[in-house]
Amino acid sequence: MNTSNQSSISNVPLALSLPPVPQLIILGIIFITSILLNSLSILCILGAKAITPINLLIINLAISDIVYAFTIPIFAVHIVIPWWPFGRLGCQLSIAIDIIAMIVSAQ
Repeated sequence: MNTSNQSSISNVPLALSLPPVPQLIILGIIFITSILLNSLSILCILGAKAITPINLLIINLAISDIVYAFTIPIFAVHIVIPWWPFGRLGCQLSIAIDIIAMIVSAQ
């Protein structure tokens, strides 16, 4: 019986087994890094004043990554609070923005 309990614990994904503080630190690092580096890439391209189709694509990808990064704090709140504080509309909007930004970023 003890072995089945250990096997069920080992099947839990690492992100769910961590306490909330390391998860929040990791999400914070991802959020800050994403915002800073994507903003820096946009500023570098616009500063070069060479607006080519490839540069426009890179700017578009950077903007979609920034939009996606702004959904990270919303889901970080959900890690800390066991219930969803943003209501039904907040749930639908955050998931829609999340999915649309991922699709645009993947194209």
